[in-house]
Amino acid sequence: MLALLTSVLLSGIWVAGAQARTNTVVVHRLPFGLSIEYPLLQRALGPGPCPAPALLARLRNLGSPPIRVGGDSQDLAGPSAGYRFVIGPSFFASLGCLARETGSQVSVGLNFGDGTLADALTIVAEARAAIPAAQLSFSLGNEPDLYTFRHELWNEPGFMVPLQRGPSWSAAAYARQWRLWRAMLGPIRLEGPDLASGRWARAARSMLIANRPTQITGHFYPTVASGSHASATRARLLSRYTDLVQVTQLGWLISASRATGRPAVISESNSASRGGRPGLSDSPVASVWAVRYVLGALLFGFQQVYFHSAGTSYDPFVFNADGTITERPLGNALGFMHRWIPVGSRLRSVTSGPGLMEVSVSGAGPASVILSSFSRTAVLVPLTVTGSAGAVETDTLSTRAPTDEVKPIPFHHRRVTVRVAPDTVVAVRVG
Repeated sequence: MLALLTSVLLSGIWVAGAQARTNTVVVHRLPFGLSIEYPLLQRALGPGPCPAPALLARLRNLGSPPIRVGGDSQDLAGPSAGYRFVIGPSFFASLGCLARETGSQVSVGLNFGDGTLADALTIVAEARAAIPAAQLSFSLGNEPDLYTFRHELWNEPGFMVPLQRGPSWSAAAYARQWRLWRAMLGPIRLEGPDLASGRWARAARSMLIANRPTQITGHFYPTVASGSHASATRARLLSRYTDLVQVTQLGWLISASRATGRPAVISESNSASRGGRPGLSDSPVASVWAVRYVLGALLFGFQQVYFHSAGTSYDPFVFNADGTITERPLGNALGFMHRWIPVGSRLRSVTSGPGLMEVSVSGAGPASVILSSFSRTAVLVPLTVTGSAGAVETDTLSTRAPTDEVKPIPFHHRRVTVRVAPDTVVAVRVG
């Protein structure tokens, strides 16, 4: 959950901008996932053997996104009363029901901070007994490159996460222990390394090439919500740099992905680290940011972005005590992406001016175009329409409304001009 400390930039990476080359990628997976802290997911699952129908229905409506169970809480969790968060068989039984009912992939975070190998083996056994093997994977630790830093647990103000390693903790020590635990845990599907920064990029890349995980994962937050380095503002979150360019700081993960042949995933992210900024992270601004950001990440080479939930302002959903779910604008944006960035589609970044993002979507159903303006004034975008009807469907996310607006606009002679207002995302069905 902490901000990116340092960046590793690789030469030759795609950078969005007026001079960016056209980039085409195939969407192999649902473009987003959910990263949920242990205590929050326990509350969402409820006390029964299966979760409330509202949770199952919402996940199905989103295309059954993958769920990463982890975050700060995974390095405070274990199977016995000695841990801050106790995770037992009943939790995995309910999580297994969710997996079976929705088809969602589940990644279980193991405590690599203050946990023991024996307790990790217990968690693995309990998870494997409850969750279908084809849908189950694991990860070792949450941001282990920050184990020598203390920080507040953002969903529990006042509680400081203790130091989980001493001064001698290093990239080399981490790699040795990761390899040892992986060997002892047996033939499980393991993801990693879930680092928060690029400080250990060189050592981590070598470790991943020698011990290939199921997928290459890392964390990234574009702004900081609070403290002396706070940077979470409306203007920052809606800037072209934050939305499309900043993700290129994770170039080392893309390099490791190409070297190993494993998919690269941003396994934890959201609008601002440290739990988000109320009034911004839970506003429609976050929905516009999220769609732009995911498109930028996909075009750069990542296959998915997991949005973090910790019981704070940036969560896409609020899990109520009665089993119902309250959707925030970010949750609505996930539904927008599910509809307009379908699995199997081909995304092509169309070279355009600095004030416009234009991405064509084809190959999985009717062709469409996703537009977004970074300009201070509205932009008129002419498009070619292949359909024979007299109007095209448009779907607009704006910073002024918590939900999107769907409406038809007429076209003539197979041409339509779309007005893209500042700080909006407009999807247009052109095929």
